Amino acid sequence: MLISDPSEAAPLLLAGTVPDSAAALLREARYRVRSAASAAALLRLAAGEPRPGLILLGETVGDQPGLDLLSRLRDDATTRAVPVLFVSSGGDEELALALGAADCLSLPLRPLVLLARVQAQLTLHQLLARPPAGAAA
Repeated sequence: MLISDPSEAAPLLLAGTVPDSAAALLREARYRVRSAASAAALLRLAAGEPRPGLILLGETVGDQPGLDLLSRLRDDATTRAVPVLFVSSGGDEELALALGAADCLSLPLRPLVLLARVQAQLTLHQLLARPPAGAAA
């Protein structure tokens, strides 16, 4: 069964230059939200328990480029499967997707687009994690 109540989903991790308004909007929609202001905090929270259901990654996190951190998240077996939405002011979307971002969001964020993309990625990730129909449990 898919999660219909956002408060039951794994927490979302927002890192770097993701606007504060995104965290407020996601909390208002009943998502559990954690934030990371530094690269070290991002990597620690991404690999820790509970594992995030989704990471919204900004262009920079602390003093490190978000694309470099995206590569590190994808290279680590612990965080490789966590979907990442890359948030940028434009121009880096193709590279972010090539590096393994699940999707990209452009600034300024539009509330309905943000909520739709978050829900779509969480649903997709959950469906992909389910065993195929008829498979032994």
